[in-house]
Amino acid sequence: MIRVGFIGTGGFTRHHVEILQEIENVKVVGFVGSSQEKAEDFAEGYYQTTGYQDLETMIAHEQLDAVYICVPPMAHENYEEMLIEHRIPFLVEKPLGVEEDKVRQVRRKVIENNHLTAVGYHFRYADTVMRFQEMLEEADVGTILGKWMGSMPGAYWWKNQEQSGGQFNEQTTHIVDLIRFLFGEVKSVYAQETNAVTAKQDSSVTVADVGLFTLTLENGLLVQIANTSVLPGGTGDVGITAYTDQGIIEWQMGHIESKMPEKLEKYIARQNPYKRENEAFLHAVKTGDRSKILSNYEDGWHSFKVAFAARKSIREKRLVNLDEWDE
Repeated sequence: MIRVGFIGTGGFTRHHVEILQEIENVKVVGFVGSSQEKAEDFAEGYYQTTGYQDLETMIAHEQLDAVYICVPPMAHENYEEMLIEHRIPFLVEKPLGVEEDKVRQVRRKVIENNHLTAVGYHFRYADTVMRFQEMLEEADVGTILGKWMGSMPGAYWWKNQEQSGGQFNEQTTHIVDLIRFLFGEVKSVYAQETNAVTAKQDSSVTVADVGLFTLTLENGLLVQIANTSVLPGGTGDVGITAYTDQGIIEWQMGHIESKMPEKLEKYIARQNPYKRENEAFLHAVKTGDRSKILSNYEDGWHSFKVAFAARKSIREKRLVNLDEWDE
């Protein structure tokens, strides 16, 4: 039996717990909340679980085989370091944080201890992305367009630049990560952002609501990514389009479509990528075999680093090379 604890009492924790309840020989035993009351209230919704005010207490009272970290970007505290110290594997939701030094420190400790980790870039586990990889084997890519077009989330911290890191760090990181996964590492970033609409409607908004990002990959490919959070709720457009010598390949969350000169194919998603992500992590916890994990902390660092390069590009109004970061 794999005994699992959670840090966080929000929607992502609930989503993961529901998946874990469908997997054999896995038991969720505890939740850490921002307060004892909040943790206990959340735990009441699940059989034989306990709410804790802090991670240290949960570790002391539970025999934990793995922990999931599902907290906002600014709320990681010392969770990763404590789990590394106690040799407890963890899956952490993206993004890894908002502070470069903090994430860099965790990364160093993960490497030094060869610690078992996974990062919640769940799109990597989608069957549509596997199909994307197959299509790319038969094509030469000219250029790539990525997009995350949506509405402004209601969470107070999301609208605050210092707490969320902005849309590129908090949401569009999924697009950056898939581009890295499918096409190669990022060499440089040039970024522009503005707040076109939402700050006029809500003075508490300090994040940009429109952004354009040009990425040059190490293999020379040019990538354009756009994002916005000005759309009304319930409206969105998220995806990646590759323009190739064979035609156009377009991926979106629920399907992938290829448009060739004399053929149009559409593949509908049939598998739950969140479930495959959880199964890969828990398989590693149980057996030590990490081969099924498609994003660990080291890999997640490279997606996080692109967001930090974009922030530096905006601040200094110039192209930023990722080799400016000392590894």
